Amino acid sequence: MNNLFPLKIKLKSIKYKLFLWYVASLLVLIAYILFFIHYYTVPHSIHILIVLFFILAIAEFIVVYKITKSITYLSTKIKSITSENLEEKINGIKSEDEIGELANSFNGLLDRLNEAFKREQQFIGDVAHELKTPLSTQISSFEVTLSKSRDIDEYKKTIEEALAEAHQLSATLKNVLDLAWSETPNKQNGRTKFNLSELMDDLYEIAQKIAYKKRVHVKLSTTKNIYIYGFKDKLARAILNIIDNAVKYSPVEGQVELILEKSPSKVLISIIDNGQGIPEEEIPHIFNRFYRGSKTDKVLGSGLGLAIAKSIVTLHQGEIKVKSNKGKGSTFIVVLPLF
Repeated sequence: MNNLFPLKIKLKSIKYKLFLWYVASLLVLIAYILFFIHYYTVPHSIHILIVLFFILAIAEFIVVYKITKSITYLSTKIKSITSENLEEKINGIKSEDEIGELANSFNGLLDRLNEAFKREQQFIGDVAHELKTPLSTQISSFEVTLSKSRDIDEYKKTIEEALAEAHQLSATLKNVLDLAWSETPNKQNGRTKFNLSELMDDLYEIAQKIAYKKRVHVKLSTTKNIYIYGFKDKLARAILNIIDNAVKYSPVEGQVELILEKSPSKVLISIIDNGQGIPEEEIPHIFNRFYRGSKTDKVLGSGLGLAIAKSIVTLHQGEIKVKSNKGKGSTFIVVLPLF
């Protein structure tokens, strides 16, 4: 039965159908000429041959008509689909030949485009919301301050609050640009070979500075001289975003552990904390843009850090795995290919 499967596929193909029709037509004509004209003198054989030609021509016309009708329908349907009606599908072609396969492929393309459009629209709305709130706060603060004369300390307080909001806006815009960079096609050029072990040493020093105010203890365990190809600065940003999250959600005097190791074909970077953990139902959403978990109300952030980290790691053909125990902490494992 398995040997017959490729044959079934071929018989559904337009080119094989046309080829079989062509061969069958030739065989019929050759057989007719040999048996009815050459060997046997059949009365009106020439007239019968002409009729046979007409029958074959009509059969050919029907086959070509069905093919061109499907192509015309497909072309008309494609022309009618725009960004406004990506939900529509090409449902009028039921054949399993090349045209049917093309229609199915186009429907798949429409699904991917529709998903991308919705995702980008949601992203634009989220960015607008993230920028609108601090800007509205700044405007309100300035209007209230200017509504009457105040002393220098009140003016100073307003400026300091506005400056803090401006820093937050700047950080959000930088995150948006980083996310846009990592998700832009044709960004594969510019990769370089670099020492990931040395990069982890640098990130360890930065992590200690980040953790200093909370008195969080940072530990580092690395395998020396691991080299990979990629974008050193961008990958550093991705790993640092995860480290920053680990510190943020660790308790005062908690602990964050950084581990770099390798297997024959992969590099593993583990960031382990002993913080509050992530609820199991939230883990599938933590890499979404602007997603803020149920326990993040007291932690400053834009909700883009992990989205950027995942996008950059994906750009490096890697992945991020998450393990978390409620109340015991979380482990983020960055898996990168070892080229």
